[in-house]
Amino acid sequence: MATMDTSLVSVGLPQIASFLQTSVAAVSWVMVAYLLANASLQIVVGRLADLAAPGRLFCAGVIVFASASGLGGLSPSFPFLIACRVVQGVGAALMLGVAPKIISLAFPERERGFALGMFSAGFATGVTIGAPLGGLLLTFLSWRALFFVNPLLGLVVLALGSRTFQTFHASQTWKWRTLDPWGALILTSTLALFILTLTGIRDHGWADMRNYLGLALVVGGLAFLIYAEQRQPHPLLHRELWLSRSFLLGAFGVLLAFACVMGSFFLLPFFLVQVYGYPPAQVGLMLAVLSLSNACMSFLGGYLADRLGNVRILRIGLSFICVGLFSLGAATPQTSTLSLAPRLALT
Repeated sequence: MATMDTSLVSVGLPQIASFLQTSVAAVSWVMVAYLLANASLQIVVGRLADLAAPGRLFCAGVIVFASASGLGGLSPSFPFLIACRVVQGVGAALMLGVAPKIISLAFPERERGFALGMFSAGFATGVTIGAPLGGLLLTFLSWRALFFVNPLLGLVVLALGSRTFQTFHASQTWKWRTLDPWGALILTSTLALFILTLTGIRDHGWADMRNYLGLALVVGGLAFLIYAEQRQPHPLLHRELWLSRSFLLGAFGVLLAFACVMGSFFLLPFFLVQVYGYPPAQVGLMLAVLSLSNACMSFLGGYLADRLGNVRILRIGLSFICVGLFSLGAATPQTSTLSLAPRLALT
């Protein structure tokens, strides 16, 4: 649900921009608002899953996500839609932040690579389903229908899984101090400010003084976070993570990979509609090529990581992304569909 929503809504961005009379830069907030809330809360939710029952947290995330999505479909204005997307992002953070914890409780370590590979496949399958489904809904209905899919799926998830989720209990005793609320507040605020500053650079260019002020506050926020966490008996971000070269390089690699791939995913619908003149259904199918190949390879990636080592698989995957993105960058209005599809699949 959380990842399907990304591709589902992405297909409808041109129609949303036209109906609500906003620019491409403004309509990007339909995605940015959702991802901002989602990304900035992930680490906090991960800690919360250690202190509260992860199954109940997951169910709460489903309820918040599905409800906000339904309200988004009824939006009377663009600001109301953005507010619904923020709340949706909170629900998605609860689901995605808790899911790895549930997997770690359900599977022993020797089977966890394959289990996480299946999780990644589900992650990518959501994107795969979302793109063609969005194109189909836009062909016969309006963009509002895109937001009514999640409430229906939410009811199915709760009906089928709520009893199973009740079996997962908290691994630690609940204490507010162990949650590190101040670290969570500083981290969330700093991440949110960083994404807002990047958006300001895109909208106003580097010369705007507000962007320099935003970057300075981000650096100050990170410094203050490190200072505060070193004095916290139960830090949100453990010192061994800050000092681990492999963790930092791995996190940075994942950050770059997702930034590049999702950036392409956001721009592709506009490229395919405005340059190629594709109808919504064909746009959905083209985007599905990107995510379908992802879903198929996730099983293999998790399986091979257990046998060949994580680092080797990560290097191969990042190499494929680089080649795929360079080939996408070389695409022109004359590039054929048959030539574009393999570039998306490789990425």
